[in-house]
Formats: sequence, C-alpha cells, structure tokens
Amino acid sequence: MNNTKILNFLKILCGLKMLNKLNQEFYVNECILNLRAYQQELIASNIANSDTPNYIPINIDFSKTLDSLLKKSKKNFQNELKLTSKKHIPLKKFNIINDNQKIVNKNYIFTKKPVNAECEKINFIKNSLFYQIEISIINNKFKNLMNILKG
Repeated sequence: MNNTKILNFLKILCGLKMLNKLNQEFYVNECILNLRAYQQELIASNIANSDTPNYIPINIDFSKTLDSLLKKSKKNFQNELKLTSKKHIPLKKFNIINDNQKIVNKNYIFTKKPVNAECEKINFIKNSLFYQIEISIINNKFKNLMNILKG
C-alpha cells in the first residue's frame, strides 16, 4: 500500500514537471498570440477613430515588446524555486498580467500624423494573417507532440 502511494506521488510529480516543460515550450506562442490580439485591438481603435479630430493613432513596437516579454519570462523560468519540504513556504507568483501590461505600456508608439485608414486596414489584415500563422504553428507543435506520444 505504501509503495503505491509513493508511485502515485511520483507520477503526479512527473506530470507537474511535464506540464511545466509544456508551459515553457508554448510560452513564446502565447506571448505572440496575446500581442497580436492586442495589436489588433489597437489597429481597430485607430480605424474606428480615423475621422475623430485630433486623434493620435497608437501602436506597439511588436518585436521590441515581444523581446522584453521573453527576457522577463526567461528569468521567471530560470528562477523557479523547488519545495523540498512541507515546511517550506511557497513563493507566491507575481501578477504576470500587470507585469506584462507594464512592458507593453513602455513600448507604445504614438505618431503625430493623422490616421491613414487605408494603411491601418492593411496593417489589420497583415496582423490577422500573422495571428493565423501562429495558430498554425501551435497546431503543428501539438500534432508533433501527439505523434511522439503515439510512438
């Protein structure tokens, strides 16, 4: 009976380690999709306000923002502490959403030119295509993982 409890605990522990590895594997894709979705909202807002007098279009520097998010995540994944005793106090996770929003806020691009609705529509379509490409990449990763698991 005691051996089965140990085996079950080890299975759970291995499962958690596997989930952590999967989180690390897909974190880049998650960041890209979230940034693309946010950029889509900004572009839509620019298009919607194209006729608004004195409206200043807003965008983000996608590559700079993504780079900042990935550097931050690398630190988070490297600095994960492991509890080796029930008496240890777990490290509380920081509010990642607020931290990521701070990074995005630092990478806004404000242009003093009025909104060019045609350019914004092209950017909207281009961003949509990049979003769909990222979805395809994630689907292929899952297919590859399934093929590996099937053997």
